[in-house]
Amino acid sequence: MKQLKTFILFLILLSYYAYPQTDVEKFTIRDFLKLTTISSPQFSPDGKFIVFIQGDKETWDGKRNMNLWLANLNSNKIIKLTNSDKSDWDPQFSPDGSMVAFLSSRSEKTQIYLINISGGEARAITSAKEGVRLFHWINNSKIAFVTDLPRDSSLIAAEEKAGGGYEFGSKAVKSLLWTKLIDPDSSVVKITDGSYYISDMAASTDGKKYILITCKNSDLYNQYVENKVILVDENGNIKFTFQKGKVFSTPGISPDNSKISFVGCTVGFSSNNSLFVTDLKSFETINLTENFDPTIESVRWLDSDNITFKTPRNVHSGIYSIKINDMFRNVSKNSDKNESYMSASPKVETLMKPFWVINSYDINLNTKEISFVGSNSQVPNELYLYKIGSNSKDAKLLKEVNKCTGSKKLGSSKIINYPSYDGTKIEAVLTLPPGYDKTKKYPLMVCPHGGPDGIVMDGFSLFGQIFAEEGIIVFQPNFRGSIGYGSKFYEANRGKLGYVDYDDIMSGVDYLIKENIVDSTKMVVGGWSYGGYMTDWIIGHTNRFKAAVSVAGIANTVSMYAESDINHGEIAQWEFKGVPVINMENFTRSSPLTFLHKCITPTLIMHGEADDRVPMYQGWELYRALVDLGVEVKFVLYPGASHGISAPKQFENVFTRWVNWYNRFLK
Repeated sequence: MKQLKTFILFLILLSYYAYPQTDVEKFTIRDFLKLTTISSPQFSPDGKFIVFIQGDKETWDGKRNMNLWLANLNSNKIIKLTNSDKSDWDPQFSPDGSMVAFLSSRSEKTQIYLINISGGEARAITSAKEGVRLFHWINNSKIAFVTDLPRDSSLIAAEEKAGGGYEFGSKAVKSLLWTKLIDPDSSVVKITDGSYYISDMAASTDGKKYILITCKNSDLYNQYVENKVILVDENGNIKFTFQKGKVFSTPGISPDNSKISFVGCTVGFSSNNSLFVTDLKSFETINLTENFDPTIESVRWLDSDNITFKTPRNVHSGIYSIKINDMFRNVSKNSDKNESYMSASPKVETLMKPFWVINSYDINLNTKEISFVGSNSQVPNELYLYKIGSNSKDAKLLKEVNKCTGSKKLGSSKIINYPSYDGTKIEAVLTLPPGYDKTKKYPLMVCPHGGPDGIVMDGFSLFGQIFAEEGIIVFQPNFRGSIGYGSKFYEANRGKLGYVDYDDIMSGVDYLIKENIVDSTKMVVGGWSYGGYMTDWIIGHTNRFKAAVSVAGIANTVSMYAESDINHGEIAQWEFKGVPVINMENFTRSSPLTFLHKCITPTLIMHGEADDRVPMYQGWELYRALVDLGVEVKFVLYPGASHGISAPKQFENVFTRWVNWYNRFLK
């Protein structure tokens, strides 16, 4: 018996060493889908508490449950504040810090709920028929909120009579701004008249001013090209309008109600390069960041004279502040409230040097601390606390929710800078396989990012980790057209999409080959959305890649103009410097279909059938072209899936097919 036990132990040890536990140690798509999410940290006014949202899943393919959690910074205790089987989000402390209001799907329609920080049951304080989309505290007893108006009953009746036929554009809705005491039985007060759509808002603490981001209706294209900033009083009267820019967002009001702030694009539709502040005495507006040229992702007022913002700086996030108090001195009141603005060159102070990739943040003046959700290349998003003036990398981990990644073999990142064909410096993130050996050459995956108004940052990357696990170096370049590198860099590929991007990408490939990092005979390419477009473009311009994968990619820029929800009109004029009916050549010269006759690369195409951004017909055009050319191709469609193909089983299948396609051709 003892000999039998010894033999069994020998077999177990043999299997362990002969067959390492790679399946257990590899980071998988299922691991990614089951990661706990952290978001929306907010300090209490006194800085003693942080409320945040935590999203948990019981199974990788199950529903994610979002609940409020509360961190007590004095006791270092963290408790679950809400425990609903529905989802809670957008937590906001009351001005006195005793309560948290939040949005929840507990009711049939989204409503505002309220809970004391000492605990107890949350209670609904609204019962809006169409549900609540936005809200903001006014004072301890009053809130402002936005609801969407229902569609006109006469339109609905006409559509029923027409067997469902409807006129394009008639499905868009408008909004109303309301105020209400937090007493559930109190009545609501209507502020605006419902003649426009409200995409975002903020309220003054005296309830007399509301800054709104508006456009004529909820159509997404309209929100991009026609939105504007307005200031209304408690009776809904418009006191100020600003429209010198595009895609305004992030409205705010200074704590003393003397200034308003908002972010806009003075270049393109995604630059977010301008932080505007308007003085409510003179109604003069200043662009605070024209020279700093950031891509602003979020804004927080520190006090009435100092405003902060977060922006990518290269491949990490930085948090900065600007002092405003003297800027409007001696400015005469602008009685006609025109939409002009002044540019300023204020000193931009660094509050937190770039080190992390920050998802969201809040800042507290009393404690001089920043709470943020951040990641790095090997650690998914976690909640941290940073003391202003200290080293960014020494931020304190408040809650670790994704310990599971610590037991996984993960790839590591390396940031490279290389010259493009014309000498322009391009930055890229490399993800190196686990156990990377710099004396060896590895297969290479070229992975262009989406957008092109996007950026690859040095955070926890699904693309990086999943393909690095297969022993592949993943190359993700921030080619020209990316955000985060200034307005000139951002607009550099407009009117020549495909050309500048391709040269920037391929210059990086050549750089990696020259550096003896990759095996030039084992290279693959693939991307999603604009990354799919660049993949379609690349396989029509070079045969250097063994295999390609295009997910939700654009094949034909001419037909795409008519099919997409937003890529037409002014947006297309920005991207292509024209419209097809007048400037057809601008589109055909940037269309992958024009060059696909040169393609011999085996290609896997995947697309969501319900994709409004890049409709599935783009996938069909690529598929038909490659079939006609005799190129090996497979086309996978996902029923009900939109642009992100986000249903867990479908999402897993996308990456499983992707990995298998590469492995087949890299053998």
